[in-house]
Amino acid sequence: MTASRHRGEQALAVRRLVRSPWGSRPLAATVLDEVDRHSHNPGMIASRSTEETRSRSSAPRPIPIRRPGFHFAGMPRYWFGGDPFLTHLMHALSLTFPGGERFFMDAVRHYETRVHSAELRHEIASFLGQESLHARAHADFNAWIRSAGFDTRSVEENIVRGLARARERPHRVQLAMTCALEHFTAMLAEVLLDSPDMQALMHPEARRLFVWHALEETEHKAVAFDTYLAIGGSYRTRVLTMLMTTVYFIVGIAMAQERLLRRDAGARGAVRLKGLVKLWVRPGWFRRLVPAYLDYFRPTFHPWDRAPRSAMEPYLRELQPAVLKP
Repeated sequence: MTASRHRGEQALAVRRLVRSPWGSRPLAATVLDEVDRHSHNPGMIASRSTEETRSRSSAPRPIPIRRPGFHFAGMPRYWFGGDPFLTHLMHALSLTFPGGERFFMDAVRHYETRVHSAELRHEIASFLGQESLHARAHADFNAWIRSAGFDTRSVEENIVRGLARARERPHRVQLAMTCALEHFTAMLAEVLLDSPDMQALMHPEARRLFVWHALEETEHKAVAFDTYLAIGGSYRTRVLTMLMTTVYFIVGIAMAQERLLRRDAGARGAVRLKGLVKLWVRPGWFRRLVPAYLDYFRPTFHPWDRAPRSAMEPYLRELQPAVLKP
């Protein structure tokens, strides 16, 4: 396929996406079909962009394996500042993590043998170790959520169905979805690690769980992305998959949170409005996500172009006793 034909097909696909009517068919489904169509087209697998020739550092980044112990018993039901809205937002995220982390692991592991870089293979092994422990820890936390009297059944059933649909996509698209979702977790981690006021609202045990998870998401945030580059993933598939994943992730988390709120007799009154004000106005933690999100659409983007502003050393010292493998 010639370069001009490449550009012609890309322009045609973009026009199709722009013209996609929300009323007749969800835009996310249209984007997903475009990604699937080109993931099966050998001529569109790898674009001639800066991603194709980007070089990695010669030494693997440190990605230690840690296993901190958590004791959730005795935590208050609304452990995040006494606020049902914020608490159930974190519950909605946590409920996605066990299955989501396994999806990430499988997406990266599928291509592990095709990675030639010994450094990246070392990082992949550490990534898999960290993610497996995240899945276990959040499974324990989710058990506590249920023991606290919150009805999570319908939320967890939806998560299972959604992940099953994601696994039907081509493996290259599953890896691109993993890159997109790892970017979301890295953005959320950056906000948490840079927000001592947010951490101060959390019960100490829940804070330990989410700070540990945030630190490790920061440490391994480029592994799936570098694997995607190593197997020739294109810029086009990466950004189209991010657009599709954005819709599913935001809508999915919002719906899960809303279901938890509706089934919680303690979440009454203006909790939603007050919670949204905290997230987007004052203190406005989520406003900081917007520039980081838009960064992903740069052709030359790499996860290590961004890092939390706060020093990581205090968090590393705090979690040092939990290190199993440096």
